[in-house]
Amino acid sequence: MQYKRNEYFRYTFGEPTEATFRLIKDSGGDQPAEFSNKGNCQIVDISPNGLRMVTELSITIELIKQIEISFTIDETPLDMIGELVWCKKSVHGFFEYGVRLDGDHDKEQRIVNELKARRRKEVENKPKVVTRFDKK
Repeated sequence: MQYKRNEYFRYTFGEPTEATFRLIKDSGGDQPAEFSNKGNCQIVDISPNGLRMVTELSITIELIKQIEISFTIDETPLDMIGELVWCKKSVHGFFEYGVRLDGDHDKEQRIVNELKARRRKEVENKPKVVTRFDKK
């Protein structure tokens, strides 16, 4: 198995994170892009380059590829632009989407820093399990 150093980790949330999104329709030419109304979704997992989201809404990704997604991992609100790359209908009637985030190094680093801060808080707040073999 070949190891790719440039690939990032993927963080799976224990409880999916709430987010909102808007679809972006590129009008082309001189006219600005059009945005849809906001929709609700949940982020299941994330990496600095992409995420997997779940929503009740069906999106035809062949017609609309661009998406703006707003979310908070720890404390800082993030607004990212991405491309819908795949869609799958789940057994519960929801739709899962893979989103490739359009980000530069700074945006990727913000995601990493937010994930580190969130994980640090999760570890600090996790109750310690004491066994009978622990010294008193």
